[in-house]
Parts: sequence; C-alpha cells; structure tokens
Amino acid sequence: MKIPPDSKTPYVLDKEQDKRILEKLNKLAKKDFSNEKLLKFLYSQLETDWRTPLEEFIDELLEK
Repeated sequence: MKIPPDSKTPYVLDKEQDKRILEKLNKLAKKDFSNEKLLKFLYSQLETDWRTPLEEFIDELLEK
C-alpha cells in the first residue's frame, strides 16, 4: 500500500467523519510517523472490507 494512498482509493467515505479521518491520516503520513504497519492498518479501517486487514494485523501481533 502506498502511503498516503492515491486519490482513487477503495475507501468508503460516506460520512463527513470518514473524510476527516482520511485527512488526518494523510497529515500523519506526511510527518515522520515511524510505525508504518500501524498507519497502513488505520487506513484500512476506511475500506469496505476492513475485517481482512484487521485480521491480518492481529495475526502479525500474535506472531510476536
């Protein structure tokens, strides 16, 4: 996943809150945010299928 994602994304932005969250994530991505995995996970929560990235993220945490 490219961070920040391209303007054409799989994100569902049905609500104003979703748009605000995406804007905030883009700002965070422009800073030197060191936890890229967490940032990818946070972006994934705006996708239609957010469960698959969530499960993958949890699996990664369980492997540690």
